[in-house]
Amino acid sequence: MKKLLSVFLSLTILLSTAAVLSVPASVSAASKTGKKYASYKTVSKTIKKEGVVILTGKIKYPVLKSKSKAAKKVNKKIKKYVKSYADQITKMAKNEYSNNGTKNFVATRQHYQYDVKAKFTYNKSGKYSFRISYYGYTMGAHGYEHVEGCTFKKSSGKKISNAKVTKYSGEKLKSKIVSKMEKKIAEEPAKYYTWAVNTINNRDINAFNIWLKGKYAYVHFDPYDISSYVAGPTEIKIKL
Repeated sequence: MKKLLSVFLSLTILLSTAAVLSVPASVSAASKTGKKYASYKTVSKTIKKEGVVILTGKIKYPVLKSKSKAAKKVNKKIKKYVKSYADQITKMAKNEYSNNGTKNFVATRQHYQYDVKAKFTYNKSGKYSFRISYYGYTMGAHGYEHVEGCTFKKSSGKKISNAKVTKYSGEKLKSKIVSKMEKKIAEEPAKYYTWAVNTINNRDINAFNIWLKGKYAYVHFDPYDISSYVAGPTEIKIKL
């Protein structure tokens, strides 16, 4: 009995040790897009004219910590994407003030806004992938939302087209997107435009908003794309 108890305890300790030793590997795998690999920079902005706020904005984007030339190229591109959108909204706000002063800002109690967030989502199989969400308000009935994805080669920093971002050919990937969306639309037909399927079918694979995360390729459709603003965006995922 003592011998059996001794063997049992030995096995328990061995298995416990193995479990503990296995944890860092899973944590490491899960953190390939975490703080060890990228930091985030946030830049906020407020513009006032004659004491009146005409614009508020914020951009947040990742900075890859790798010292490779490719990673540096990717960092520049991601920064350029988020900054370009912020600059567009800023220019619109300044033009509004230049043309009409603070009149419309005071009358509506509103001002131009932007909020851009880029997120590092994938760092495997020789690829870096990012999800970028854009929000802009330009004094209309409501703001505008847009989400896009971009994936780059870790070896060169070059952007990878949707047709080559997964193991599927562009034609095969599009077929999977169409199939998933046809099922989704059939489940909630009232949510989507009657021409939604035709819109998806007629779209070039490289015009879809796609990024990678975990074991999936995510595909995003903005409000007004295949459904109304009230219905909101639609997102599907396809196993890599």
